[in-house]
Amino acid sequence: MSIIRTALVLAFFVGIFARSLDATAAEPGEVIVANNLGLPLWTHNFDSGKTTTIGDKLLLSEFMGAHCFVTEHLRLGMMFQWTEQYTGAVATGADRFTTFALLPQVGWVFSNHLAVAGIFTIAPISGGKHDLDLGVQALVGYGLPISQNAALNFAVELRYNFHVANTLGVTPLLGLTFRI
Repeated sequence: MSIIRTALVLAFFVGIFARSLDATAAEPGEVIVANNLGLPLWTHNFDSGKTTTIGDKLLLSEFMGAHCFVTEHLRLGMMFQWTEQYTGAVATGADRFTTFALLPQVGWVFSNHLAVAGIFTIAPISGGKHDLDLGVQALVGYGLPISQNAALNFAVELRYNFHVANTLGVTPLLGLTFRI
């Protein structure tokens, strides 16, 4: 049974790779819609000296938004972030809905698959409270095409927030992007 399962998984990934040959470069004016899930793995608070890992708090973030290509490689976008806390102690007066943020960004796409982005964070809800936080993020990602108009995304973001507290964090992301 495990040989059949292994063969099916291998066939799936070979099929995805073969479909990636259909991918075409973006044209100026094209719009993509993205939906990603992120799992904040590690955060260090420089003000308190405390480090929080996934073992302390299980948070799940959803990022939804759209991007418009200005050139074949340069894109401008806006994402929205929702983060919920599933495990771990919640701070006094805080909610498990920990973050809502607007994420305007500038991205650069290399070879239609590898991308980087510079992101500004405007979070009117942070730490489970109505506290405005601000920050910046650097993102590196890879889009594995699954059709001519869709890709499976793998990314890692490094975020630094500075308005409520000086924090540095790492979040891997997985999601889908669709060209509309």
